[in-house]
Amino acid sequence: MGTKSTKGTAGRYRWAIVAPLLLLGCNDHPLEQLDKVVTSANRQGFSLPQKTKIDFLFMIDDSGSMCEEQENLTRNFSLFSDFLAKDLGQAADYRIAVVDTDLRTPGRSGTFLNTPAAPTPSLNCVDPVTNMPKAPDTADCADLLDAQGNLKFGKILKSDELTGNTPAERQADLERKFRCMATLGTNGDGFEKGLEAVRLSLSCDGPNKDLFGKCCNPDGTYNQLCFYDPGAPDAPQFLRPDAVLVVVLISDEVDCSDPASNPAASKRAICKYGPADGDGDGVPNGYADGKLCQGGNKAECFRRECGGLAAEDCYEQRCVISRSDNSNCEWFRDNLTPIADYEEFLIKLKRSPADSLVVASIVGLRDFTPQGFEISYNPPAVPSDPTCDPDKPEFDPEKDRDLCCPAGKCEGAIQPSCESANGVAFSGRRYLELAERFGFNGIGCTEDDQLSGGDCVHICTDDFSQSLLRIRDQVARIVSTYCLDKRPACFVRRGADGQPLEAPRGCETDAERANVDNYSIAVQRGCRDDEVGAECRDLLAQQCGGADAARCEQGAGGSDLRIRYGSEEYEINPSEPACPSGFQLSLRNPPPAGSEVFLEFQVDINAANRAAPDAGAPAAGGDAAVPAPDAAAPAPDAGG
Repeated sequence: MGTKSTKGTAGRYRWAIVAPLLLLGCNDHPLEQLDKVVTSANRQGFSLPQKTKIDFLFMIDDSGSMCEEQENLTRNFSLFSDFLAKDLGQAADYRIAVVDTDLRTPGRSGTFLNTPAAPTPSLNCVDPVTNMPKAPDTADCADLLDAQGNLKFGKILKSDELTGNTPAERQADLERKFRCMATLGTNGDGFEKGLEAVRLSLSCDGPNKDLFGKCCNPDGTYNQLCFYDPGAPDAPQFLRPDAVLVVVLISDEVDCSDPASNPAASKRAICKYGPADGDGDGVPNGYADGKLCQGGNKAECFRRECGGLAAEDCYEQRCVISRSDNSNCEWFRDNLTPIADYEEFLIKLKRSPADSLVVASIVGLRDFTPQGFEISYNPPAVPSDPTCDPDKPEFDPEKDRDLCCPAGKCEGAIQPSCESANGVAFSGRRYLELAERFGFNGIGCTEDDQLSGGDCVHICTDDFSQSLLRIRDQVARIVSTYCLDKRPACFVRRGADGQPLEAPRGCETDAERANVDNYSIAVQRGCRDDEVGAECRDLLAQQCGGADAARCEQGAGGSDLRIRYGSEEYEINPSEPACPSGFQLSLRNPPPAGSEVFLEFQVDINAANRAAPDAGAPAAGGDAAVPAPDAAAPAPDAGG
């Protein structure tokens, strides 16, 4: 908002809660010091469940401008259903829920929706060929509806309830049911409050709490550690603690979520409790809340939150957006609920958000002046410059935008930031900011990517195919990603000329430590030795009996069949703050259900005494493949 874009604003994690990983074996055998790097051998294992559980929440804008975008989403959903039906197949247990951005219509406000828009022409939907009102594509949903017009399968679309005798038939059933679910129509509130709708929809004191089963505590909080019997009556149907949660935000407008839309969740005392002053001491009653008023000095808390404003004026200027002074909430952006509140809320839903939470924003791009200042819109000054106002006859579209919007501060009503065959869209800055706060698990468009023409996900595209593919790829990645429990040893094996060194040496610079080619990790996949791993063992036996036989080996007594991964089948991220060691390994393809994945590598024991490498340091050159351990960096002890 008036700040100039700079490099280095890529997504980031601001949380470091990571669940303990299942460590199957670890032998620490000190080895001789190698050029100031002390190493030991380490073996780490991960056991995969029978099915990968994924909960998808689609937040879909249902305001008057969203006809084409809803159709775009459902038309391209087959790209996503291919992943669910074919790549994951029977190894996935997924659930899908839909919520809209309307917090004004009674009965909505974060409720999971299962009522398709009626297949009747809408003034908000125009056929581009005939230029006549067009009906939503829901005519074939009639047999799925009950007498009240709701989908018979309920508010949650479940993978194990799809119908069909073949995978193709079940995939077709998934696509039809999702289209019926996601075609919400265009009669929703024009002041979209998507972020608050998401929080309400996933809250244990919200409208969907009964679907979360025993995982909701009596005090209205969510128990991220709850254990449940999937077949029990109190088992959660959605927001399952052991499932990956994928939140997809789709809107062509700004987010107007204000504290007044959900006062109980606000961290501002004036917004949570209102301006009432029961004892007449000049300080509203809400400042008696010790959690919101740290230190207990009510008057000081009131002054800090409201300055010199009277209580009623403070409430209006800190908690509520006006529906009359502006066409949307852009002029009142300081009144909106902070993005940090939504970030904190989502993080608390997962024990290990780094490997179980994805946030994707398919929204309007940010808008910038030619000099790179992000644009915000503000009440018109008096007198205003009519040559900068699109609503005035004197408007000059050729005028330098930096003159009309000094430091990015424009006057007047908000203007579209991008357009496509689907229509125009306005900056979805708040949605994008939320996604960016989840680092690599956030999908959208950063300032750097947009200004440099990088890879972006946004709503101003003729179709959503690439956006859905990005989400698909990230979900595939997150179910195949593992945090290393210790920092691997770093060895430089080639000189600046690319030739092998006479003897490997320990890494000395941040750039060398940021180079993934300087780490050796042996990766193997086996199968669980129980009923869960039965199908996995059959698949592995077939694989190792064919072209991959040379990559396979048997454990003691001919059991414990394993296959080695090539370096092209995984990638190493040496600067992942969500992992305790800072290191993360991702398989390029999800392993079959019932697998066990084993990582073996040398550990840098001195890592704790050295500052973490600079994540922004340029990577040094080296072999394209991760080199195997050599005599100077012995292979880890294979013992358990």
